[in-house]
Amino acid sequence: MKRIAAVALTLLLLSFGSLPARAAGPTELSVSGTGSVTLPPDLATVNATVETNAANITDAMSNNNARYDRVVAALTRAGIARSDVTLSGYNVNYAPKPKFTPANSEERYGYTVTRAFSVKVKRIAMAGQVIDACTSAGATGINDVGFGIADPAPARDRAVALAVDNARDMATKLANAAGLHIVGIKSMDLGGGPIMPQGIMMAKALPAAAPTQLDQSNVTVTVNVNVVFLAAP
Repeated sequence: MKRIAAVALTLLLLSFGSLPARAAGPTELSVSGTGSVTLPPDLATVNATVETNAANITDAMSNNNARYDRVVAALTRAGIARSDVTLSGYNVNYAPKPKFTPANSEERYGYTVTRAFSVKVKRIAMAGQVIDACTSAGATGINDVGFGIADPAPARDRAVALAVDNARDMATKLANAAGLHIVGIKSMDLGGGPIMPQGIMMAKALPAAAPTQLDQSNVTVTVNVNVVFLAAP
C-alpha cells in the first residue's frame, strides 16, 4: 500500500509540473492629464450695489427702491435687457445711535439697506458704459467686473481632448521606461474643470467725468482627467 501511494504521489507531482505557467496580467499605469484652452472673453458681468441709510426703515427701503429703479432704467436705455439685471443680495441692518457720538464721526446709524445686483453684458465692449450708467443713476458701489465666455462647451471639449492626450503621453513615457507598451485603458475619470476668468476689477466706483475703460484679459478653461492605462511587454 505504501508503494502504491508513493507512485500515485509521484504521478500527481509530475502532472502539476507539466501544467503551463499562468501568464502575468497587464501592468496598470495610473496617470493624470491636464488640458487648457485660452480664448478671448465674449461676456462680462458687472456686480454692483445700491446702499441707502435713513433713521427709519420705511425711508431706507423707499430710497433704495427708487435708486435701484433709476439704475435699471438707465441700463435699459443703454441697451441692456431687463432680464440681464438680476438681484444677487438684499440686506437690512440697524445700528442704534448712541447717546454720545464724536463730532466728526463717520459712523452711520439707523437703518441701512444694501441691495446687490448683477448685470450681464453680452456686448463686452459695453462693460465700461454699463458701469458708468450704474454709478450715474445711483449705484453706490461697483464690487467687481468679471469676464467669461457665454458658451464654454466647445472650449471644454477641446480641453478634454488635450487632457487625455497629456495623460496618454505620460503613460507612454512610463511604459517605455519599463520596457512596456500601452495595450489598452482600464478606466477614465473626468476631474474638475474650472473656467478661469481673468481681468477682474474691484473698486468702489463713483460717477466719473471720463468714460470707464477696462482692460480685458483672456479666459482659460482647464480640465483634468485621471486614466488607468494597461501596459504589457
